Amino acid sequence: MRSVQGFQRNPPKAGQKALEIEFGEQKISFESQKPVQMLYREIQIGMNYLDFDVEEKVILEIKSVNQLTKTHLFQVLKYLAVVKRSVALLVNFGNPSLEYKRIYPTKKIQEFWKLKEKT
Repeated sequence: MRSVQGFQRNPPKAGQKALEIEFGEQKISFESQKPVQMLYREIQIGMNYLDFDVEEKVILEIKSVNQLTKTHLFQVLKYLAVVKRSVALLVNFGNPSLEYKRIYPTKKIQEFWKLKEKT
């Protein structure tokens, strides 16, 4: 990705837009701010939004924080479970150097998918 002035200080908006432009120029299909229903016993109890669903294969969640935490990881794992993707990238632009984590569904999430397929 090309350098974007102010990107590090304001990634939720500037970063989102910069990535949308870059994905478009690279002809990468994506959905930005994809709505995801949060269900409890098949009843919608809330709504979350993925930063990016890339190629309908990868969840890309961007942050601008001093350090990624377990809360950020939990958020992405929750998205993996609900959207049923095999990988997610959690990217932090809040440090001088880029920080990222590749996240895969846990065994519990995979078991959850199998149970959902049976019902």
